[in-house]
Amino acid sequence: MALTSSGVYKLTAEKLRQLCSERGLDSEGPFRSLRQRLGRHLSVSKMTSKQERESEQASARTSSPLGAAVGDSQNSNNSSHVGPCDSPVTVVVELLRKVQTLSSEEPEAILRLVSKLDEIHALELIDDRMFIVRIFQLVSGAVLRFFGDCLRNGRNWAQSKGDLLREFFPHFVRERMVRDLIVFNYHNEGQALREFADSVFAATRFLEYEADEEQLVGRVVMNLHPTILAHAAFLESPRSRKELMNAIGLIEEKVQC
Repeated sequence: MALTSSGVYKLTAEKLRQLCSERGLDSEGPFRSLRQRLGRHLSVSKMTSKQERESEQASARTSSPLGAAVGDSQNSNNSSHVGPCDSPVTVVVELLRKVQTLSSEEPEAILRLVSKLDEIHALELIDDRMFIVRIFQLVSGAVLRFFGDCLRNGRNWAQSKGDLLREFFPHFVRERMVRDLIVFNYHNEGQALREFADSVFAATRFLEYEADEEQLVGRVVMNLHPTILAHAAFLESPRSRKELMNAIGLIEEKVQC
């Protein structure tokens, strides 16, 4: 029977010295010190063995994309936050748990989902195949079958998005969405500025709207609510997304004053 930390207290001094010596520990000193020394050693050994077993189990799960998806989904149900030492797979699973499940196959709903997935994919924590497997839980119906085909055919995330656009967004739908979400997408009073700007860039990226960054930034500024534009009157006109976000930060400071 394996020796436990509590079992140390039942040993004689002679046995303690023998076990410490066998484990490469200092076998000299008073009885109490020997007991504490061996007890700490057993506790550390037990913890190390547990970590090694968990590592082996994680490796076994991730060797198969579907197995990894099941294992990580189960693990994510037992934790409410991501710690600094969590694996990239665990981080992705936790982030995906916060993404709203696709409730319909309407183009706007699909666009919102893909925009959120794009943000997570941009972190480049896991490969595309594993990423696609892990979004199965967020979709259903035709969209689920679509991503299943992408997985079987070995398409990466960029290819999958392109095929999704062609299959679920006919030309007239894309034109309408470009008009409503980019060209004539007016900022509502009270809507967060960064949220508004990010939504325009996300729609542009997915709908493959042909405009360079400076043109798009100009469009965002042009569509800001008049009360916000009044605060931006004395700022230098931004030409890049980075400059736009810096300007938004200054505007937010002025609005809060």
